[in-house]
Amino acid sequence: MPAAHKTARIVEPQRTILVFQGGGALGAYQAGVFEALEESGRKPDWVVGTSIGAINAALIAGNPPQTRRARLAEFWDRMSRPESGLAAAWSLPESCLTLGDGFGSTLRSLQTMTFGLAGFFLPRANAGFAFGLATAPGEASFYDVTPLRETLCELVDFDYLAGSPVRLAVGAVDIESARLHYFDSHQCRLGPEHILASGALPPAFPPVEIDGRLYWDGGIYSNTPLEWILRQPRIHSLCLFATLWQQDDQAPQTLRDVLRRSKEIQYASRADSLIAIESELHQLRHAVNLLSYELAELKPQSPLRELARLGCGSVFHLVYLQAPRLSGEDHTKDIEFEAGRVAERRAAGFADTTRALREKPWEKEKVARAEGIVVHDFSVSGGN
Repeated sequence: MPAAHKTARIVEPQRTILVFQGGGALGAYQAGVFEALEESGRKPDWVVGTSIGAINAALIAGNPPQTRRARLAEFWDRMSRPESGLAAAWSLPESCLTLGDGFGSTLRSLQTMTFGLAGFFLPRANAGFAFGLATAPGEASFYDVTPLRETLCELVDFDYLAGSPVRLAVGAVDIESARLHYFDSHQCRLGPEHILASGALPPAFPPVEIDGRLYWDGGIYSNTPLEWILRQPRIHSLCLFATLWQQDDQAPQTLRDVLRRSKEIQYASRADSLIAIESELHQLRHAVNLLSYELAELKPQSPLRELARLGCGSVFHLVYLQAPRLSGEDHTKDIEFEAGRVAERRAAGFADTTRALREKPWEKEKVARAEGIVVHDFSVSGGN
C-alpha cells in the first residue's frame, strides 16, 4: 500500500452543514450560530432541523443569501415577548431574594402558557380536549398554530426553497407507525406543512397531515437530526451541531431540578451515543476504502469490486456547540420567550460559533486515515 494512504493528513471541508435540535425558545441560540457563520463568510450547503430547529432551518434555506439573516432576526424579534405585568414585578432583585431567581422565569412561562405567543400559537377556544372529550385529530391539542403557518408563509419563500442551493431536511414522526421520517428538499417539494409537522409537539400542538399521514414533532422520537446526515453519501464536511439541551449537570436536589434535568436528558437524545456508533461504522468504511487500494488490480467482473464501493474516505468534522444554562431556568425554559432571555441565548450562539470559526481546528489537526468523524467540542464543558 502506498505510504500516502497510511499517514495522517489535514482535510479541508468541501461543504458546510448546520444541524439544529428542537427546544422552543432555546432555539434563539441557533439564530446566533447562523449569524456568526454568515459573518465569517461561509455559506451553508445543507441545513437539517427538528421542531424549532426546523423553523430556523427553513428561514435559512428558504431565503436568498442577502435576506436570510434579516428574516431569521425578524422571526426571533417577533417571538421575543416584552417583560411586563406580574412577571416583570417578580423578576425584580428584591423579589428574587425571597422567592428565588427562578420564580420570575416560572411566571414568564406561565404567561406564555396562558395567553400563547403572537405569531406562533394561541389557546383553543374549545376546552373539550382538555377534559378528555373526543375531537378531530387536527384539533387534538391545547393550542392553535395557525399564526405560525401565517408567519412561515410570510418569512419563508417556499417557491425559492424548491430550487434553493441550500438543501433542507426536517424530521417528523409518523403517529400511526411510530417511524421517524425526514422530509428533504432533495427528495420532495417542502411547504409550510412540513415545517409545522416537525414542530407539532403533543399535546400542545396538533398533528399535521401530509399525504394522508399524521405527523408529530420529530423530537419526541429523536431530537438529534445528525443521523440523517451521517448516513448519507459523504464528502469532506464541516458540521456545526447546535445543541440546546445540556449533557452534563450536578445531581438534582429540588423538584425544579428534577423536572429540568429529566427534560434535558430526554431531549438531548443520546447524541454522544449516536456519534460513537457512527464513528465505528465510518472506521469500517475507511478500512474498506483502504483495502480497495490493495485490490486495485481486481478484474472488472470480480464481486469484490461491488463490496469496495461500500468504502468511504471522507472526513466529517463535527463542531459541537451547546446553548448555555441561564440562571433560574427550570423545565419550562423552552417556552420562556422573554426578550432578554432570547437576546442572551442568541448572543451566546454568536459568541460560541465565532470562537470555533476563528480557531478552525479542522485546519490544524491531522486526521488519521482510519478516522471518519472528528469531534471538536466547543460546548461550555468542552476541551477547546
